Amino acid sequence: MSHDDTSIGSIDAVAFDWVARLDNAPLNVSDAAALQRWLAEDVRHRGAFVRAQSLWMSAGRMAALQGMPLRAPVPPRALSRRALIRTAVAAGIAGTCLIPHRSADASEIFHAASGLMHVTQPECGEIVLDQGTILRIRRNTGRPAFDLLTGRMSLAARRVSLPINMNGLFIALQPSSKLIAHAAGTDSDALVLQGHALSHCVQERMDRHLHARDWIQTTPRSITVTTLCDDDMERAVAWSQGKLEFQSVDVVEAISELNRYNARKIILTGSACAHRKISGIFMLDDPLGFARVLREIFGVRLSISKENIAIS
Repeated sequence: MSHDDTSIGSIDAVAFDWVARLDNAPLNVSDAAALQRWLAEDVRHRGAFVRAQSLWMSAGRMAALQGMPLRAPVPPRALSRRALIRTAVAAGIAGTCLIPHRSADASEIFHAASGLMHVTQPECGEIVLDQGTILRIRRNTGRPAFDLLTGRMSLAARRVSLPINMNGLFIALQPSSKLIAHAAGTDSDALVLQGHALSHCVQERMDRHLHARDWIQTTPRSITVTTLCDDDMERAVAWSQGKLEFQSVDVVEAISELNRYNARKIILTGSACAHRKISGIFMLDDPLGFARVLREIFGVRLSISKENIAIS
């Protein structure tokens, strides 16, 4: 693990690495001491560790719901005495909650720390993870189960149904179907791009049948399902194709969105175009191209360096 990068994304990635390691096996003396040092280095480290544990536990709780009407596999197991001791030690180190342990589960963590991440799985082909997304893939049967801990992903099912857990929203994506799933704290949503899916929310007893264009949004207080038009569908999937589509968006908002994906940042040094509106389709990894469009439309000046693009 690299401890040099102090960005929030890097700190979260290190925290999830520690949590995944604790869940997988006990730490040896050297690694336990390294974790203690890392937690003591910076209050942000402790906060990131708490967040990582909370999201990991949420995924575990959602996995337990797989015995509900959608009949997804694997009920939760009781902790062994060894696992209880191990998690108690982990909690003592962090001063926070316990990490669930299911010893028979094989799981992988994927974190899109910089730009889009493409992950290939035999049951679903290529998965696209948006910037900042953290995805856990569990394999305790012949098919994978997906825990979307935070962020956004595009996923297609081939020959088997794929279960997806998202902080209170459970989706069973049916064969030959595709969706975009999004988790943000206690809020989750999913958009069916093709085929169909079954959904279950912790607030409801009945499953819902979702079809292409159906967009389900859940919060702790509400559940809504809407059907999107062609234009809205195109905007919803643009990010997974390496593009951003803006429709009459404030320039400052568009710049903020582009900056999420790029180390080379666009900086507004004046307010000449900050609250002007812009529409169009732009490449996620081309901030200079976007800045040049602003120059053509609004007549702004560009100051270009390796680190940033200043607009005045």
